[in-house]
Amino acid sequence: MIDSENMSSLAARLRDNLSFDWNFQPAAEGFSDWKDRTRNKVRQALGVGRIAPASASVVTEWVEDGCRAQELELGFSNGETTRAYLLRPDTSGVTPAVLLLHDHGSFFSIGKEKMIRRSGEASEIAADTDLWAAKLYGGRHVGNELVRRGYTVLCADALGWGSRKGNGYEAQQALAANLMQFGVSYASVILLEDLEAMAWLHALPGVDGNRVASFGYSMGGSRAWQAAALSDDIRACVAGGWMGTLQGLMQPGNNQLRGQSAFSMLHPPIAGKIDYPHFAGLAAPKPALIFSGAEDWHFPAPAALAAQEQLHAIWAAADAERGLETRLWPGAAHAFSVDQQDHAMDWLDRVM
Repeated sequence: MIDSENMSSLAARLRDNLSFDWNFQPAAEGFSDWKDRTRNKVRQALGVGRIAPASASVVTEWVEDGCRAQELELGFSNGETTRAYLLRPDTSGVTPAVLLLHDHGSFFSIGKEKMIRRSGEASEIAADTDLWAAKLYGGRHVGNELVRRGYTVLCADALGWGSRKGNGYEAQQALAANLMQFGVSYASVILLEDLEAMAWLHALPGVDGNRVASFGYSMGGSRAWQAAALSDDIRACVAGGWMGTLQGLMQPGNNQLRGQSAFSMLHPPIAGKIDYPHFAGLAAPKPALIFSGAEDWHFPAPAALAAQEQLHAIWAAADAERGLETRLWPGAAHAFSVDQQDHAMDWLDRVM
């Protein structure tokens, strides 16, 4: 049975008896051997073994605030298409680049617009964009700030948001159930498309392929560390607001127990085989900034700190612990404030 806080006794027993056979065990093998084998296992299990760059066509172009911008239609190997914004600094030089990954938030009317503000946007979209920036991002549009700092920025609508918003909150569970009929998880579709978008961005003329990063918050944070773990194109990762151990998150009342939104972040083919910090650890030795808020009820401090301890052990085994920064922001709830953004962007400037 499911109790009033969405916890079942069966799930609790499964949680308490997990062995995570794919986790890194330093006493058993070296980091490189573990990474090579486990990365291949994860890629095959999630159906992302072979990644081809997305296709892209230009829908419209504009210039504003010292940057050149395009709305694109991206096409993926699964037959899906999406709309994306590409912002480029107004320079003829080669630039670093960021694949910017939007959050979930149970707010589906916008996706890429959560991160990028475009002048001349339709009034209802502009209103939602400003509302969401005020709610989660301290009133700042993260993509616009990144391009001001000299980055080329790509942000696309994930399946279920913006140009692909469907029928809202209830529809996400129906979408997950549709895909399960074919052994496909909703989260793996999002991951595949993120990897193909990254492959396209990495090859884009004018982008320095040695300075490309994934960057996101909340669900966007989980997308950022997953992409960094599985993409050879990503050189650094900024991931906020989504990290914990499974045991720490599978507690009464946690959002991961409710179904619905959780389906966009769950990978059944690898569940119980590798814990979240070990999946993220496949990104080592790449530089990574992974952080949470101390008052984030989605990712309680004990779960976040336990995961951060494991992350540091993995980066240390990769002889790269100095490349990993983890933080638990005092007093911060589930929001990516301007001071956190400034810290993240300053960190990215240094490592890129």
